[in-house]
Amino acid sequence: MKFIKYVLTIVSAAAISPFVCGEESVPAENLPENPPPAAEQQQAAPAQGNAPAESAVPAAENSSAPAADAETELTDEQKKQLEIRLLNARKAKLEAEVALGKARLAEKLTARSIERKRLETENALRTARNEAKLAELEIQKRKLDAEAARDKVREDLALLERNSKLREAEIDFKIAKTTQELAIARRNREVARVETAKKLREIAVPETAPAYRKDPLENGKLYISDRRVECNGVVNTELAASIVERIALLNNQNSEYPIFLVIDSSPGGNVAAGYQILKAMESSKAPVYVVVKSYAASMAAVITTWADRSFCYPGTILLQHQPSSGFKGNLTQMTQDLKHVTAWTRRINDRVAAKMGMTYEEYVAQMYKHNSKGDWTEFGDGAKEWKWVTDVVDAMDESSVVRKAETPAPKNTLGDKKSYFIDERGKPYVLLPTLAPGDFWMIYDPDNFYRVGA
Repeated sequence: MKFIKYVLTIVSAAAISPFVCGEESVPAENLPENPPPAAEQQQAAPAQGNAPAESAVPAAENSSAPAADAETELTDEQKKQLEIRLLNARKAKLEAEVALGKARLAEKLTARSIERKRLETENALRTARNEAKLAELEIQKRKLDAEAARDKVREDLALLERNSKLREAEIDFKIAKTTQELAIARRNREVARVETAKKLREIAVPETAPAYRKDPLENGKLYISDRRVECNGVVNTELAASIVERIALLNNQNSEYPIFLVIDSSPGGNVAAGYQILKAMESSKAPVYVVVKSYAASMAAVITTWADRSFCYPGTILLQHQPSSGFKGNLTQMTQDLKHVTAWTRRINDRVAAKMGMTYEEYVAQMYKHNSKGDWTEFGDGAKEWKWVTDVVDAMDESSVVRKAETPAPKNTLGDKKSYFIDERGKPYVLLPTLAPGDFWMIYDPDNFYRVGA
């Protein structure tokens, strides 16, 4: 740009130099014969387009010329030529000024263009740097996401491994527990077999046949013949089937002498099985007498009360209560189950209440009057007053067998706990079989020893 400015300045100077330095003169033939005086020329110069002040310099310098020349006036043609030259000079000056302005404008525009390009370049560079930083941050984010995903996968794998180990440990524990329970069951069976063999060796057939009595009670002593059926432990389907079969067998052998249903200890059981025993007692041609030696609760107490004749010791314990059950399902299903249980209860306990000389509602009220939980317990003599038993005896004579003098092993009053299991809390329990549809348990179990299994 400086070079262009320099060139334009030279051109402008060259255009006006003839007028400034006086190098270009008017031809002699064109000069007027009588030129005007110097004073007139000086006065005319401003009126002729305001010529530059430098044009007056030659006149001053040539003031020593002859007076005739100074006083010579210019012709019209000369004046026109002079004006044209002046105009051309002015035109050249204006053109030079325009060119100079354009050059300056171009310089400014070029500088602005350069500045704009510089700014654009800086902006592009800044944008590129920001994009590079964003790309770097995105790469870093993806890297962190990948590491987080990897860590999560590792944690999931570690958790899965821990859970697998826990499940393996649980399975090993259950296997060990089952193995231990099986070993205990085998040992219990072996012990039972040995004890049974020992008892069989201790039993001797009496020299004389047992005396059968139509009335087994004499002077407060009950004589129990070999026409006896045991009803111990939980009343269930298997026990009921055995008792019904045994009652039928003894009826077929003889229907004149009584059959003794002996209860050493029973917490009760399910209603359907107990109902089978009750109907077998009613259907027997021979009278079936119930004997309770130690403990009869719930369904076992109902069986005792149903009998036409029942016997117990004064210290024997009998317990009556309402049946309990757990329902599940929707409201309609639970309502139907409740109606079914109520129907079962009325079929069984209505007769118990009638034998006691009261209604079912009065019978239930007496339960809760004697015990806030409804577990109505009586000793043998109290049971007789409430007509749960017909006779209280001081002694019982098992005339069907003769034992050796050794004291027999004591019996557990809570039922058969030989084949029991141990739960997670270390408590023993016995599994009860799943009942048939429509059946329910009527059993007294405050210690949760009897539990329903699969």
